Amino acid sequence: MPNGASPPVADEVRRTLERDDARASEEAVDSIVRHATATVPFYRRRVGAPFDQLPVASKPMMVADPQDFFAVGSRPEKLTSRLSSGTSGIMFRSYFDDQRIAHHRAELVGMYRFLGADPFGSFLHCRTWYQVTSRQRSSYALRGQYLYAAEQDDRTVRDIARWLRRRRGSVIIGLCSYMEVLFERFDDLGLTFDSGTVSVVLGGGEPPTAHLAELARRQFGVELRMRYSNTENGLLGITPAGSTTYKLNTSAFHVEILDLDSDEPAPAGELGRIVVTDLHNRAMPFIRYDTGDLGRFTRDASGQLVPNTLAELAGRVRDFPIAGTAEAPRRATHFRILEPVERIRSITQFQLRQHAIGRFTWILSAARSPQLEAELRRVLDDEIGDITSCSFVYTDATLHSGAGKRQTFVNEIPDPEALLRPGRSEIGTATDA
Repeated sequence: MPNGASPPVADEVRRTLERDDARASEEAVDSIVRHATATVPFYRRRVGAPFDQLPVASKPMMVADPQDFFAVGSRPEKLTSRLSSGTSGIMFRSYFDDQRIAHHRAELVGMYRFLGADPFGSFLHCRTWYQVTSRQRSSYALRGQYLYAAEQDDRTVRDIARWLRRRRGSVIIGLCSYMEVLFERFDDLGLTFDSGTVSVVLGGGEPPTAHLAELARRQFGVELRMRYSNTENGLLGITPAGSTTYKLNTSAFHVEILDLDSDEPAPAGELGRIVVTDLHNRAMPFIRYDTGDLGRFTRDASGQLVPNTLAELAGRVRDFPIAGTAEAPRRATHFRILEPVERIRSITQFQLRQHAIGRFTWILSAARSPQLEAELRRVLDDEIGDITSCSFVYTDATLHSGAGKRQTFVNEIPDPEALLRPGRSEIGTATDA
């Protein structure tokens, strides 16, 4: 966890997440808009426009002309940046000034304190690590962090159990499917943990299963929590204990829910596009940025909207594949499919759709190629297996919404989780970190 984070900012974030009526400061919204309309070419052309009349920005728009979104005087080569290909399939590098990075660090500290965890303690990270260098791995280890990439061999699993037992109050954070595999392997090997060994189990990036929540509760005595974040903006929200709703980080973001087909507000309490304004990034302001996610605000007992709480994240459900057979289904993860496909440069955009167990269709923006089709069949064979049907559709049309984040994987099975056995749920062949 980051050192040097501002204690006042961290406390503000924690208090914001604890409140039921928190909302973004109008002064903060006005301040970032004044800054953008004075220094950012895209917004300079909109000087004087009311906030709700400013155009909604999207990832494709910013990718097409990134210089149009930099504040005058910003030097990208001197800024901190993050590269996201994510679930959108669109490569995008976002940039942050030093003050935004410092604020983000404080937001993380505040979030972990809200969860009841030590933000400077030990963390077990469960995710794919193909973009992490050996030097970065060493840096993580020196900071008391363990990187886990879904290895299932006995030695690795026992090493992790020993590592956790030596570090009471650890946080386990990462992809839900990776954590589920690890926790099931703990069960397989008869590994148990004293109360307090793990303070928080925090999932993200894909939807959790009820089985994962039960494993976290039984093995560590904690409720599964979920984090809502993206690479471009950072921490957007977190689930409180015992809740599936997301408390929004309104100390750093102004959040709107807009209509699915227009830039007007969605009807009260209805599903819409999640659009955020980052209140602190002045090098590359994200104002009315369409995250590509869908959600709706919660209503209180009187029927009024609660503008700091999302009742659901509709863009984050049903986005995991089902592998195996009808007799023995198992959960897979599309992140393991995403990695090799992203390396195929002949594919401009893609979407994989699952119609039933073993039946898939690739929708591709690419030149028709038997070699490409053979490679994509191999990817499914390697990561899913038991493929009974794999078809291909080629298109010149965009495969992404205006937000640039239409899911690269869509599961058309009505209730995928219902197919999973209550016992084991694996994600494929073990890999070495």
